[in-house]
Amino acid sequence: MRGFVVALVAVSMLFVLTGCGGGGGEETVTETPPPAEAAPPPPAEGSPITDRSKPESATVFEEFPKGSQLPTAVAENLEVGQPMLILFVDGSQKVTNEVRSAVDAAVKKYTGVVDLIVYDLSKYASTDASGQVNVDGTGLTEDPKNALATSLARELKVSGRPYIVMTDDQSFVVFRHRGLVDTDFLLMHMGRLTD
Repeated sequence: MRGFVVALVAVSMLFVLTGCGGGGGEETVTETPPPAEAAPPPPAEGSPITDRSKPESATVFEEFPKGSQLPTAVAENLEVGQPMLILFVDGSQKVTNEVRSAVDAAVKKYTGVVDLIVYDLSKYASTDASGQVNVDGTGLTEDPKNALATSLARELKVSGRPYIVMTDDQSFVVFRHRGLVDTDFLLMHMGRLTD
């Protein structure tokens, strides 16, 4: 029996030594981790993200364009630090009524806190393929109010209609939105105008 136990121990030792790398003929495989994905580059300095139609946030913080030719209502509100919601529409578009209803409902909840200013640019402006508003200068001299409104649209870089711009009580543009919008979304952003 003693010989059997010695043989069993010898065989066990042989298996242990072979399992510990005694073979020497096998390749050692090391796993290389996959390369890390490069982070997207940060936005360029001085170029705020401004359109909700892009996947980024619609929240911005930029100075309102200061010009001597601002519409009276806008100039007065900027002077006293009155928060505003400026809506540029095209009355000939079907979405105008839907957006206007959402805006009216939101502004009603902030009566006396946020002023609503609406400009219908349909008569003198069109939108090109890139979404920029182009102004037809003929006829603007007959209607100074619309001339100032279209000039303001250019200064604010309005791209498409309907287009919403909100200002806070320090006369900074804090929100932009192009296209359809609902009341709840507007209320969420309007709450920040006087914080």
